[in-house]
Amino acid sequence: MRKLQLAPAVLAGTLLLTACAGDPATTTATAPGPAATPIETPAAAEHSAGDGHDHGGNEHYGVPEVTWDAGAEAQVKETAATAMALFARPEVPEQQWFSELAPLLSPEYAEDAKYIDPARVPFTKITDGPAISREAQNPLTVTASFFTNTGPWDMMLHRAGQNEPWLVTSISSAASQ
Repeated sequence: MRKLQLAPAVLAGTLLLTACAGDPATTTATAPGPAATPIETPAAAEHSAGDGHDHGGNEHYGVPEVTWDAGAEAQVKETAATAMALFARPEVPEQQWFSELAPLLSPEYAEDAKYIDPARVPFTKITDGPAISREAQNPLTVTASFFTNTGPWDMMLHRAGQNEPWLVTSISSAASQ
């Protein structure tokens, strides 16, 4: 009776050891006895060298290929300047202010911006900017810095892909950061 209880444990151990040895795409394990059953190892279920996929370690898993170039810089500067000009209008009625600014905002920031009272925007004039800064390896997110008649302000912008529009994700006083 003990031998029958030990047999499944030995079989499982043998299968595990067999799965670790040899070529995982072709390895099969056989149970002792007359009826041998091939068992696919977990590695065999994954991609193999002959499956048509590039296995050079450069798979992007759906991440868009995005580059930074002069065109991207020009586009982000234009969007930032337009957005800041629309933001700096404390005399404009709230509904008009938001409806004109909203197309340039990310959905998340647009939700927050609904509650901004334009009459509380402390500046009315942009004196310099935008100056663009970004991380060297990140062509998707930038900071646009402006000088206004009340001091420096920063704007974060993001795009989802190479041909996607730049959208504002935040506008804040540089002094508040």
